[in-house]
Amino acid sequence: MKWLVHWFEGFLLVTIQGTAPERFLNLCRGREIEVWRLKAGPEGCEGYISVKGFRDSRELLKKSGARLKIRKRFGLPFFLYRNRKRKFFFGGIAAAAVLLYVLTFFVWDIQIEGNQRYSDDSMIHYFEDQGIFCGMMKKNVDCDELESSIRSDFPEIIWVSARVSGTRLFVSVKENEALSSIPVPDTEPQDIVAEKDGVVTSMIVRSGVPQVSIGDTVKSGQVLISGLVPITDDGGNVTAVHGVRADGDITARVAVSEERSYSGLKTVEMATGKERKGLFLKAGGIAVQILLPAEKGTSWKISMEEQQLHLTDHFYLPFWWGTIRAKEYVTYERLYTAEEKEMLRKKMEQEFAEKIMEKGVQIEQNNVKILENDQGFSIRWEAVVLESIGAGRPIEEIPVIEENEEN
Repeated sequence: MKWLVHWFEGFLLVTIQGTAPERFLNLCRGREIEVWRLKAGPEGCEGYISVKGFRDSRELLKKSGARLKIRKRFGLPFFLYRNRKRKFFFGGIAAAAVLLYVLTFFVWDIQIEGNQRYSDDSMIHYFEDQGIFCGMMKKNVDCDELESSIRSDFPEIIWVSARVSGTRLFVSVKENEALSSIPVPDTEPQDIVAEKDGVVTSMIVRSGVPQVSIGDTVKSGQVLISGLVPITDDGGNVTAVHGVRADGDITARVAVSEERSYSGLKTVEMATGKERKGLFLKAGGIAVQILLPAEKGTSWKISMEEQQLHLTDHFYLPFWWGTIRAKEYVTYERLYTAEEKEMLRKKMEQEFAEKIMEKGVQIEQNNVKILENDQGFSIRWEAVVLESIGAGRPIEEIPVIEENEEN
């Protein structure tokens, strides 16, 4: 910060000549005239002094018998003097200053915080529908109206705050973690049927009539719990059938399997070590990429890092820049090695185990093996799991029991 003040005021590199330069320095200290970075030079003691300090030291030079020889001049006043004839240069600086001032009247970045259910992209699209977008004037942003519309159109958002700071629009939201509405239970009659083939290992019946027992082998689509409850008289005769919504948990031992096929050849990409670097520039909707062209017949992978220009944390500008890096690759095919096949086998075993465990399914047996064939090889995953196989199926028609003549 001190260096910046010296630069704006202007400062000099001087040589203190004479028989008693130390007396001059002591007098400067008494008058609070700053001389810094002192060192011995070929012609005497050298140091830096401000333009104002140089002017105020004339009386002290007479008292001490010292002389100051100017070696170099630094700072804004000397820069302006050297370039006093460059009118277009200073005109460009003035135009840039005016442009920066004009850009402060617009919104150039929108920051959203606290959103979990809704992505940033969906919120940005919603803002655009409401007339809020990057590049609009800050005076046209009605934060109160934006807050009201968000609360109205997003029932899950219970609190919202919008404010403009610098050239950025900050929108903070808080979503309701509880359910927005209580689900209405379905009371339509239904059966519980098997979704898969398996052997029943456990049953918990909460409503309905069980149709199978533990240890029974069931087929897909078979009724496990019936929603038709018979009503009998004192003699045990069925007089009517009442439809209920069957409910229960049925766990079965199920065999599952899946197979992935691979060709015998693996496509390998290898970097050659050649790189091309470039620059990415974007102003508003205009983007320019500066990158040397690649040779014909070569393959390259391009990656880019983009950043938005900002002078402070809240003063963002509609300019983006970034670096481009391109790496050359060559591709060829070769046979899979035994180690690579084993890695694929372990990867498949891990993937399917994680997928099964996410569903809350217990694995009893697990087997993954590699099968060779004429086209290449395949990896087959076989497992025996314990999972819930019951699913609801609506009852389309409830039978009517007709009374016989005796009754």
